[in-house]
Amino acid sequence: MRFFILLLLISGCENLIYSDYKIINTKNTNNNKTYKVVDGDNLYSISRKLNISIRTLIDINRIRSPYKIYPKQLLNLPRSSFHIVEKGETLYSISRMYKTDIFTISRVNNIINVNAIYEGQSLKINKYLVKKESSKNSLKNEKIKRKQKKAFSQAASKKSKKSRTKSSNNMIIKSKFIWPVKGKLISKYGKSSEGFFNDGINIDSKLNQNVMASSDGKVIYSGNEIPGYGNLVLIKHSSNWITAYAHLNKVFIEKGEKVKKGEKIGLVGTTGNVSKPQLHFEIRKGKNAVNPLKHLS
Repeated sequence: MRFFILLLLISGCENLIYSDYKIINTKNTNNNKTYKVVDGDNLYSISRKLNISIRTLIDINRIRSPYKIYPKQLLNLPRSSFHIVEKGETLYSISRMYKTDIFTISRVNNIINVNAIYEGQSLKINKYLVKKESSKNSLKNEKIKRKQKKAFSQAASKKSKKSRTKSSNNMIIKSKFIWPVKGKLISKYGKSSEGFFNDGINIDSKLNQNVMASSDGKVIYSGNEIPGYGNLVLIKHSSNWITAYAHLNKVFIEKGEKVKKGEKIGLVGTTGNVSKPQLHFEIRKGKNAVNPLKHLS
């Protein structure tokens, strides 16, 4: 299983969705290149109506903090294209190809089971999120990356061994998390023999077993709007670490609350696309998923 509405949800929603916004569930379709703001609209409600991420709306229209929009304002909208699924492709590999995330693709295409795409299927892709580079630009960027890496290595070599060791130890300490539940691993991080990629781990647990916060942090998402994952909680920790807890039966915390390591945040369940009680757990450094088994203690 993989997360990545999270790619934009995590990076954009925490600072962009304000509690005083009134959400209006008005039906609309994304057939035009622009959208005229009406009374009661805000970036969140527009993103929901048009199936476009908040970050995309902000970037295209160069909207600055505090991210206010006004009635009769014309917002530019991204165009769309389609991807035909080829043999061996997964939603994860397609999302990487287009520099987007599986949650954005699944939401736009109303995909409930992210593991159930098929060869020949037509997927709607937001062109604005496509960042394919020409071979010339790709080579140029690769050279820049090599120069940056070399410069960084030279700068790092000037530091004392003591300083480097201290910095390394600090990174290790900051990345340590406790197990959210105890149980047998059902699925490990990485690519499976079936070709699916799991951005986290799945832990076999008893129904209604307590789920604990893996570390101190702030809740940035609590809901069940992401297809396949049931009741889901996202917690942001220091140094831009994020943990995710899916398939919960009950949730005891809300968006914006602060939690302590070991605090009970919910109960193990079978919500979402699973048939038996379990917890899907992820650890991310910003937008990038890491292997939880290397960071849990």
